Amino acid sequence: MTLLCDGFPAAAEATAPSYSSNGYVLWRPFLSSNGLAFLRHQVDRVLARTHASVSTEWIMNVHLLGESWLLDLAMEKHLLDAVQRFCGPDITLLQTHLFCKPQGCAPTPWHQDGSSDVDIALATVWITLDDLVAPFSGALVVLPGQHQLTLLPSEASDHIQFDRVLSSAFVDQHKSFRYGLHAGEAAVHHQWLPHASEGNTTLPYRRVIVLRYIATSVLETEAVALWRVCPGGSLVRVAQQDGDSNERELYPDFRTVNKYFEGRHVCMRGRFVDAVCESKAR
Repeated sequence: MTLLCDGFPAAAEATAPSYSSNGYVLWRPFLSSNGLAFLRHQVDRVLARTHASVSTEWIMNVHLLGESWLLDLAMEKHLLDAVQRFCGPDITLLQTHLFCKPQGCAPTPWHQDGSSDVDIALATVWITLDDLVAPFSGALVVLPGQHQLTLLPSEASDHIQFDRVLSSAFVDQHKSFRYGLHAGEAAVHHQWLPHASEGNTTLPYRRVIVLRYIATSVLETEAVALWRVCPGGSLVRVAQQDGDSNERELYPDFRTVNKYFEGRHVCMRGRFVDAVCESKAR
């Protein structure tokens, strides 16, 4: 089954030039009708299995817990073609998220994804499975062009997801833009683009899939362990680099309480993937 719409490659190519000035682009269309139905089913299944102690707003890296459908989505050829415009030819999947805001959920505060003052090649793909045209349906709101100010001053916060947020004084100085996407549409934004999301007062759940990609070279510089996908979907460590860091990120398992698993940075495209394909072809 093709998850992406036939018109997506042309739409992605047409909108790409505005990324550098705006800090984001909208992908309309993105998912095929069958792809949208399939992903809704998969996300609803994950929601039904989510333990009461785990927030549905912040379900992370289920592609590492046997949910291969999410890895399949992240590896879609035309999606990687589009991401390559922002990350270059060597692409690694840094994280995946399911951001499913239940009805009555509060807004997400203004923040930036990036924490470094270095302009690394990182692209966040934001895919909605619901219509977010109506107000207060959980749409993403951004400050166009303000990524050009690089890493912005922030202030301490007691928000459950963010210990630093952008000040309301800064946000109020700039005109915001609300995505207002339809179900099956998507957007991609720069690591420094200031953004927030509305509260959800209209939908049973506002279901969003986020795929976070990064240039593989950034992780190599930081001596981070890298993985690749084997036939059958299992992951294997790529050739170890000198000085690989032993630090491991831990994420909560959505299915149970107080259980954590290690993150994996999975190479999607580039020399670590190409080398395996070439060796099989010999």
